[in-house]
Amino acid sequence: MDEADLELLSRAVESLLRQEAFAAVVERLELDLARSDRTFVWRSVDLGSIRCELPQGIRSGWIFLLRRDVPSGAHYHPNSVQHMVMVRGKGIANVGCEVTAMVPFASRETSLAEKWLVIGHNVAHEFTPAGENMIVVSFHTCPADELVEVDCETGAARLYEPPNA
Repeated sequence: MDEADLELLSRAVESLLRQEAFAAVVERLELDLARSDRTFVWRSVDLGSIRCELPQGIRSGWIFLLRRDVPSGAHYHPNSVQHMVMVRGKGIANVGCEVTAMVPFASRETSLAEKWLVIGHNVAHEFTPAGENMIVVSFHTCPADELVEVDCETGAARLYEPPNA
């Protein structure tokens, strides 16, 4: 992914963050996470609600809320490249066995390449929020109803959304 595509994705995130619907989704996700024992919860994003151009190949968007101080669980996506940015919180990313501190989207001191995690097909990744729940926005190269997650420990696969959801 080149700098121009990361700029388009950043504009898309800025568009989402300005929408009242974004705050409402985050509020619902906070309730969902509080009521469950899952490490993270999510909602897909209607790409039509983003009023700017997206890079070629982006087929779905997501808002994830990750539980504070708990690793998300190592997994990979065999059918998608993931483009992810942290919009709230702090924590550690382990992508392809490379551990780094995540850079906030709002950071002015860092480049787009340092803010965005671009995770290839079949690359294991796990995130650990520190001190508070973490919100990330992700874009994938497959449609929402086709996004497959494979658990690195068990090999179990699941879809994030059922077909025709």
